[in-house]
Amino acid sequence: MKIPNYGDKYDAPALFSPEDAVDAHGGALPDMPKAVILGFEDELRSAAENRATESVNYVRSQELQLLDENVGFIGGFGIGPTVTGIVAENAIAAGAEVVCILCGCAGLQTDIPLTDAILPTRAIRDEGISYHYLPGDEQVESTPELTDHLDSALAAAGIETHRGPTWSMGAMYRETIPEIEHYANEGVLSLGMAEASLLAVAAYRGVDAGVVHQIGDYLTADEWVPNSDEQSTLPSMLDPTIEALRRYVS
Repeated sequence: MKIPNYGDKYDAPALFSPEDAVDAHGGALPDMPKAVILGFEDELRSAAENRATESVNYVRSQELQLLDENVGFIGGFGIGPTVTGIVAENAIAAGAEVVCILCGCAGLQTDIPLTDAILPTRAIRDEGISYHYLPGDEQVESTPELTDHLDSALAAAGIETHRGPTWSMGAMYRETIPEIEHYANEGVLSLGMAEASLLAVAAYRGVDAGVVHQIGDYLTADEWVPNSDEQSTLPSMLDPTIEALRRYVS
């Protein structure tokens, strides 16, 4: 069975849009920063709250942390491709020109240290949301120039980086051994849930997008290896990501 189930929908109008959600606020929205970071983890959200100059509510009472004149952070909205696509749609409709996920991932290459950052260049589409935005034969990719900015900022902060594809799927308990072995052997660097969804939304809406991954655990065909460190290094990647986005949109 293919997705979407109903024919060619890509040029068809939707019944309602993210602009409708924005307009429902009657012009009471705050100015949306040009660049918005989306994050899932509690420790990253706490770091953003500590870094923020202001916290405001925007579309559907979603909280936005203003980190810089041109950079905001949205967290606390759940996890997975569906909700990520919705949040990204709302941010773009409200005025964001760049969207970037900063989040943990599963590492498929065990020679990449936990302290390094992975910068996915494209996402293998193994979820359902992206297929409602782009035909199945199209790749979903990060914006190369944005990835360059992220790479430079992370490197300047002393964080090693690795570029390559990520595998994007949301069925955590169906990450099967043959799949893990296949994608690892193909050189895929990481596994996440929401990357293909975000990149497809961004491509469909004509905005730039990027992804920064920090390894939370390793997946191999033989075992699952959780991160045994007491503290995640994800918050240390927040400031470099802000700097990269600030420079990119300036």
